[in-house]
Amino acid sequence: MYISLYTARQLRRIKDRLLWLGLFMANGGGSALLYNLILREDARWLWGMAAFIIVLVGLYLLALSTDKIPLKNAFVDITPDKISYRLNFYGKAYTLDWSGIAAMHFSDHCVLFDIRGGHQRSLLLSDIESHNKASQVALGLQLAALEHNITVNGVRFNVPGPATGL
Repeated sequence: MYISLYTARQLRRIKDRLLWLGLFMANGGGSALLYNLILREDARWLWGMAAFIIVLVGLYLLALSTDKIPLKNAFVDITPDKISYRLNFYGKAYTLDWSGIAAMHFSDHCVLFDIRGGHQRSLLLSDIESHNKASQVALGLQLAALEHNITVNGVRFNVPGPATGL
């Protein structure tokens, strides 16, 4: 089950905001750069460097909004072999194998994975913008944990496999 955490409409709205913010910063920083280094009689180099940084940030935001620099997708992917997730555009993508998960603990804001070998990994449901998507992710993880006979909140369910040879 692949769950994209942002709809196409939300992504378009985010990119529109990045476009306008990038235009504002690039133009404002460019005018401040021009004023502080060229138009003033005594050039203010420190102010010029700050304005140059603002121009660079504005150009970066423009590149993000026009897909010159692609935004990574925020997703949760639950497959029979593994769980993969990235909760924000610049976060690291994590992958957990079902065979390596000993137990899972669910709360309203977090899913905690107990990994064999004593490590833990968390998936913060509160980092997901939409409450409906967070609920969908939690439900999908609970169902997949039951299918893989993984302990959920301290309770182990023995789900029988498919009946063969009848």
